[in-house]
Amino acid sequence: MARVILIDDDPTHHHLAKALMQHYEFFDDYKCYTDPRTALIDLMDAYYSSEALPDLILLDLNMPGVNGWEFLDMFDNLRAMVSKDIPVFIVTSSIDPNDMQRSKEYTAVKGFYSKPISPAIFKEVVEKRSA
Repeated sequence: MARVILIDDDPTHHHLAKALMQHYEFFDDYKCYTDPRTALIDLMDAYYSSEALPDLILLDLNMPGVNGWEFLDMFDNLRAMVSKDIPVFIVTSSIDPNDMQRSKEYTAVKGFYSKPISPAIFKEVVEKRSA
């Protein structure tokens, strides 16, 4: 089991993801964010206070303010300081093949999935995280 954070501005996606996580017991602990900046601040606070960091991140790309790409750029800076490898799995409504290709430029990104989130996606994420 793992600790996960979900970063997505869509409350419907949060509700569906929470329901699936609870029903299938994919993760021990999860936290949802609608604002990537808040998630990044919490990650930095956890790092500096020696709190447990998440085991993986589920990230949307298309969000107002700071989008998923900008989050990944900032997260790369944090990853450089942290000894723990925190994989990122993109779960997005984007069907643009350029987005999938671009995601491969980030070493933290371990998977790219289309919404809606499903039990099959969660199962694959868990398997990829363990590999």
